[in-house]
Amino acid sequence: MSHLTKKRCRNTRNLDESARKVILEKRLASLCKQAEELSILCDIKVSVVAFTPGETKAFAWPCLTQANATINEYLACDEAKQQIKLFTQETYLQRKVDARENYIGKIEQTAEKKEMENLFNQLAWGKSIQELDARETKGLLKLFEAKQTKLNERKTKLNEHVNGNVLNQAGANDSNVGEENGGNP
Repeated sequence: MSHLTKKRCRNTRNLDESARKVILEKRLASLCKQAEELSILCDIKVSVVAFTPGETKAFAWPCLTQANATINEYLACDEAKQQIKLFTQETYLQRKVDARENYIGKIEQTAEKKEMENLFNQLAWGKSIQELDARETKGLLKLFEAKQTKLNERKTKLNEHVNGNVLNQAGANDSNVGEENGGNP
């Protein structure tokens, strides 16, 4: 839908009534075309209702009965469903901001982790621990805790694996004990 770009609106205040009516008809046709595309692309019900000043008859797309049915269906929903369906610009922008904040938070965590790993490597290569400030010390403590947790998990898995192999070998040896002695104890 690249044709939905912003266009400069023409000032219609100084035009005569027939020219404004032609412009309105063209804009309504464009709006209906976009509503139809939106309906097809998003698989949703879309209706357009427009009231022209000075006229008693309303413009409705796709037709007046379908527009009424869509509006009545929306109004028949309880208020909680209406609020869920109602997607305001503020909620849209808030979701975008929240997503960006989460993304930035993840990047900051990754950067801090990389920085602490780099600092750890510098300490391993001879940097003095007295040169660290409080933030770097806290970051290193977090890194050490994370590494310790991973090591403990690996140790537990290794012990489980070793114990499982020992039990399997002991069970195999128990079943072979009678065979080696010819069935005699």
